[in-house]
Amino acid sequence: MAEASAVPLPDYEDAITRNLVRVAGWAVMLLAGTIGVLLMFDEPVAPVRVGLNFVASLVGAATLWLASRQRWKQATHLLVWGVWVSVSLVAARNGGVNGPNLLNYPVIIVLAGWLLGGRATITLVGLTALLFLGFIWADILGMFKPVQVANRVAGAVYLAGILVLTAAATLLSRRSYMSRVQEAQRTAANLAASEASLRKLLRAVEQSPEAIVITDLREDIEYVNDAFVRRTGYEREEVVGRASAEYSSNGLAPAQREGLRTTLARGDSWAGEQVNYRKDGQALIESVVVAPIRQPDGRVSHYVELKQDITERKRAADEIHRLAHFDSLTGLPNRSTLMERLQTLHGRAGRPPSMQHALLLLDLDRFTTFNDARGSEMGDRLLCAVALRLSEILPAQSLLVRVAGDEFAVVLHGLGVDVSLASRHALAFAARLQATLLHPLRLEGDAQDAQLGASVGITLYPQSAGDSAHDALRRAGMALHRAKQAGGGRAAFFEQGMGEAAEQRFRLERELRHAIGAGELRLHLQSQVNVEGRLTGAEVLVRWQHPRDGLVPPGVFIPIAEESDLIVSLGEWVLAHACGLLAQPAFHERRLRLSVNLSARQFRQAGFVPQVRALLASSGADPRLLTLEVTEGLVIEDFDDTVAKMRELAQLGVDISLDDFGTGYSSLAYLKRLPIQEIKIDRSFVHDAPTDADDGVLVEGILSVARHFGLRVVAEGVETQAQADFLSQRAPDIVYQGYLFGRPEPDTQWLARLVPAEALR
Repeated sequence: MAEASAVPLPDYEDAITRNLVRVAGWAVMLLAGTIGVLLMFDEPVAPVRVGLNFVASLVGAATLWLASRQRWKQATHLLVWGVWVSVSLVAARNGGVNGPNLLNYPVIIVLAGWLLGGRATITLVGLTALLFLGFIWADILGMFKPVQVANRVAGAVYLAGILVLTAAATLLSRRSYMSRVQEAQRTAANLAASEASLRKLLRAVEQSPEAIVITDLREDIEYVNDAFVRRTGYEREEVVGRASAEYSSNGLAPAQREGLRTTLARGDSWAGEQVNYRKDGQALIESVVVAPIRQPDGRVSHYVELKQDITERKRAADEIHRLAHFDSLTGLPNRSTLMERLQTLHGRAGRPPSMQHALLLLDLDRFTTFNDARGSEMGDRLLCAVALRLSEILPAQSLLVRVAGDEFAVVLHGLGVDVSLASRHALAFAARLQATLLHPLRLEGDAQDAQLGASVGITLYPQSAGDSAHDALRRAGMALHRAKQAGGGRAAFFEQGMGEAAEQRFRLERELRHAIGAGELRLHLQSQVNVEGRLTGAEVLVRWQHPRDGLVPPGVFIPIAEESDLIVSLGEWVLAHACGLLAQPAFHERRLRLSVNLSARQFRQAGFVPQVRALLASSGADPRLLTLEVTEGLVIEDFDDTVAKMRELAQLGVDISLDDFGTGYSSLAYLKRLPIQEIKIDRSFVHDAPTDADDGVLVEGILSVARHFGLRVVAEGVETQAQADFLSQRAPDIVYQGYLFGRPEPDTQWLARLVPAEALR
């Protein structure tokens, strides 16, 4: 479209040409009409001459009518050719070459050249030449009569009209010529100005300190300036015609590039930062604007990339940030970063805390003595070594900070909503920090290893909606001071009561871990009997014989084991010793069963079934006498995996019992699919079954389900004869377990009672 608009208009579309058509039309109409009228007064009247002049007048009138209708092309052709034909006829009538009408032809040819262009004018000249040759030939043959001027007034009018028309055409031609000359001068001036502007723009683009890249709509490079060449190391020949993604924006991530293309597709400009790469592979950080280039009709034809090198600016900003937020010696975050992190963890002001975090302040014991003895340089190296050692054990998303001197801080994230459990986690990590630092540190340039203890102050954060980072730091500082006053190498909570409880639970966990391998655990057995009072087996229970505190109840240490990984070790110990006990001859001879409780975490161990197989093989225990008790919650958590493991155990001959049946997710749908042989009624149902109708109905329902599926039933917590009678009336084959038939007792005592009974039989 833009190219078409540059084609010159036809002559008959020019304003001056239109004026010439109007003037010529009026001149022909008036001149021919006037002459025709004057010729009517001749004696005698020449009707052909009169008619031909009126015809020419009509040609002029028709031309003016077409012009009024804006039909300029038809008007122009009618004027030139109509007048030429009329004049030729009149000339033939008035003596040919000897007549006065030949003066019309130069005027007609000039009009043709001006109005119709070169081709039509050449045609007209050729026809006129042929006509003249015809006139000459006719004159030689004497075919023309001598020219007689009958009406001199008409002749004068004719000559005056020709003169006026010639003058008008000449003046209009000159005016058009001058107008076009002026237009050409203005165009030349504009072109010169445009060329100067373009040269100026080109120099600005070429000499711009910022890289400029122009691509086509396929993102292929068409132009790069000198700054791009200098900055990237690529020559123009290497990049022109190649994809921008390979050279100009080669560091743009796929998601970022997709966003750029989406923005450009909307016709908008894109701005952002890019990390691109020079030819030598060096990273180049650039602030980039990519904008569409539009043609006059609004069509986008190219894209331009304006790229500012901000590598040094980013490095300076990073350096400023590092100096403001990081310790120059160790490279760890500093106190400023610590305060920002604590403030971020507090959450929205005015809201109670929904998640507990912990702040630990750590101070190296005897660091001053070390610094004085080894020198400040070795002291600095020790601090760097400590920072590296602590970083190695730092949990994910936690923060390690060098506060000042030999004081470090650790922020533990997301310890849960339970304050007691969060305190235990914090205290456990403090112990881990202290144990880590007790390992010798080798310092460069020092033949002797360094080994320093550390005191730790602990506080949970935030403790209230109004708690602040400064308050937390103050509490941790006071706790650290108390730990150092206690002699060093200690960890202390600022919250005295909570700290003592956490310390006690942590101490129990640590001592339980020791007890498993130190032989402090004991097996206790609680008998299981049938309705006739005959012993059928026992449930294995574990007790902890603490060397200082005596027999620790399971309700104290079992929850601690379940909160940590100790429950797996504890379960493995119980299962191994139960298999050893089951291998005793008394169990085999009387076909007495042993039931062992399993924790969910132990059952989910990948090697649990092979472990059971190995224990049975090594101990010689009969797998058909072993019952493993699992809870309903364990079954539901990962049903398919649970069923698969139960089937493997069943193939070994081991029975599975569903413990505490009815208290969890009891469902006939999954009970039908479980490869179990036994269910245990929870003591909460047994206790009130004889007196509470609801509990009684529940027990009856459980017994009915067991009969339907052919399962053994063990009732826990049978403590009265009424409970036993209620159960036996509804299930004659039920097995009792409870204080009515025996309390848990050490395995040695239980076996001692069993063996004499065997001996008397």
